[in-house]
Amino acid sequence: MSAEYSKRVGETLRSVRRAKDLSLQEVEGLSNQEFKASVLGAYERGERAVSVPRLWRLSNFYGVAVTELLPADEPATAAGGGDSNETDARHCDLVESLGLSRAEAQILSRVVARVGAALEAEPEPSPDESGPGSR
Repeated sequence: MSAEYSKRVGETLRSVRRAKDLSLQEVEGLSNQEFKASVLGAYERGERAVSVPRLWRLSNFYGVAVTELLPADEPATAAGGGDSNETDARHCDLVESLGLSRAEAQILSRVVARVGAALEAEPEPSPDESGPGSR
């Protein structure tokens, strides 16, 4: 995880904690010291990378989806590249037609970005693996 991404994750973690109106010390106490204030503070400042299992436990503690603890991606990235004006217009149309709040729209953007990234990262099947007789 890059230092810049760790910082963005930390900013998001801090934002969620503050939205819950909790101090670092309160999180430590309410979590029975599972999340130490000093470590959580280091995550929030981007000084320390948070592991996926720990991020998942934090999402459960805060009562939010794990995707809400991840920073939002740029709209062009969310659509897998292309014309960002066209992407923005399609995104706005979808958000409007579904009547999504700003927070819901941000979650949707993150999910779309992750699906797009996963599809781009997925290797093409070789011809011998893609036929009807493949295992």
